[in-house]
Amino acid sequence: HDRTNHLTMMSAALFILSGLHCGNVTAFSSSTALSPASLKFARVERNAALRSSFSQQPHISSSLINIALFSTSNDDSSTTSEAERLRQKALQLRAEADAAEKQISPTRSSRQAAAAMDTTEAAVEYFDLKDSCWELSYRFANEPENKDDDNDNNDKNKMLRKFYSGKVQLQFLSDGYTTNLSAKSNQVGEQQAIINKVWGWDLEISDQDSLSYILFSADITLPPPIGTSERFYFQARVDGDASEREALSLVDGSVTVKRDISAPGGGWWGIFKGADGILAQFRQLGEFKCRPIAKP
Repeated sequence: HDRTNHLTMMSAALFILSGLHCGNVTAFSSSTALSPASLKFARVERNAALRSSFSQQPHISSSLINIALFSTSNDDSSTTSEAERLRQKALQLRAEADAAEKQISPTRSSRQAAAAMDTTEAAVEYFDLKDSCWELSYRFANEPENKDDDNDNNDKNKMLRKFYSGKVQLQFLSDGYTTNLSAKSNQVGEQQAIINKVWGWDLEISDQDSLSYILFSADITLPPPIGTSERFYFQARVDGDASEREALSLVDGSVTVKRDISAPGGGWWGIFKGADGILAQFRQLGEFKCRPIAKP
C-alpha cells in the first residue's frame, strides 16, 4: 500500500512540474482522487518547483526570445533578398523586350497611325454611284502585250513596254461628269504618267454576264521616251445592291486602249486598205483597284 501511495505522489509531482515548466496552469479533474499524504507531498514538490522555475525563467525566456528574433530576422532578410532579385530580373527582361521591339519595328507608331487612318476611311460606304468618291490605284503599260499569233505587227507593238503606276481620286457626279479630286495625281516612279482630263462616266449592264459595270475614260500623257498622249479606258464591275442596303464596291478594274487592226493584204480584206481606224479593238494594258473615300 505504501508503495502505491509513493508512486501516486511521484506521478502527481511530475504532472505539476510539467505544467509549471510549460507555463500552463493545470487542474486536476474531479475524478482524480488523492490521499491527504499525497496532497501534502504534492504541495511541497510544487513549492520547490516554483522556486526553481522562477530562478531559471529569465534565462530561458531570454534565450527563447533571442532565438525567435534572430530566426525571424534571418527569414525576413532572405525573403526580401529573393523578392528584390526577382524584381530586378523582371526589369531587365522588360528592358530587353523594349529594345528588341524598337529594333524590329522602328516605325511602329507611324504604321499604327496609317492603319488608324485606313480604318477611318474604310468606314465610308456608298449606296449610289452618283456623287460618290473613290481612290483608284492603277498600274498599266504604254502598250498591250504582244502575242505571237497577233496580226497587228506595227511598229508600236514592237516598242519596249513601260509600266506606270500611281493613285488618283475621282468623284462621279450625278450629271454624268467626273471630277479629278487630285490636284496632281500621285504617280509612282521617276517617269510619271500625267492624267490631263477625266471624261464622263456611265453605268452599263453587260450582255455577257448581266452584271453592272462602270465605264469612264481619261486623257493621259506618257513621258519620254514614249512621249505620247492618248485616251485610256477604265472599266470596273459594280458589286452590291442599294435596294438591299448593301454598300457598293468597284472590283476587277481594267485599263484598256483602242488599237487599230491591220488588215491582211489581198483578197476580201483589200477593201479596208487605207481606211485606218475602221478595224479596231480594245487591248488591255493593266488594272486598277478602287476604295471609297469621304467626300471633300
